[in-house]
Amino acid sequence: MKFGVEGDMKSRAVFASGIIVLTLLLSGCAHDRQPVQFYRLNADAGVDRTRLVPVATQGPVIGLGPIRIPEYLNRPQMVIAITDNQYQLSEDHRWAERLDQNISLALFKTLPSQLGTDRLVRYPWSQRQVVDYQVGIDVLEFNVDASGQSRLIAQWFVKHKDKPAIDKRSVYQFPASTTDYAVMVKAQSQCLSKLGEDIAVTLRQLMASEGGK
Repeated sequence: MKFGVEGDMKSRAVFASGIIVLTLLLSGCAHDRQPVQFYRLNADAGVDRTRLVPVATQGPVIGLGPIRIPEYLNRPQMVIAITDNQYQLSEDHRWAERLDQNISLALFKTLPSQLGTDRLVRYPWSQRQVVDYQVGIDVLEFNVDASGQSRLIAQWFVKHKDKPAIDKRSVYQFPASTTDYAVMVKAQSQCLSKLGEDIAVTLRQLMASEGGK
């Protein structure tokens, strides 16, 4: 009987020791895991500051949006295209907000100084809002590929008083990385900045031609 009690006590001791070791291992893994990193895009990367113009409070109203992106991109995790048909999502590197909202806000912050007007509204605007020029963007591709290149393909249009004025497809590419997510975001910001510059140039030309009529 005494042997049985001692054996039971030894089994409990071994079990308790195992629990302690497992707890320490799990605790070590938790400490080794890096915290999730969050990122946002900007649309003024590499913008030529000498081409910026003073912002006026009068002039035509420009509506920015809608901005649409594919659902596979509009998620918290950052995406790398391993192949044309396979994608890798990172759980540890995420967007700080919805990607379509980030793109919209980044362009909305940068365009006034490129256009020389702060009379911009973001989609959706109220039905009472009169918009002279509307810019809509369909993002077709916007990620880093397996070779470490960031690529943005966007179909975008400009309407003047609800009549189509411009419809273009633009492709931008910058060297990035497949492992350094900060470098990826910088390259993607450069792509977005070039799109913003092209939109600003097009709008300035349209507004100048309309103003001269």
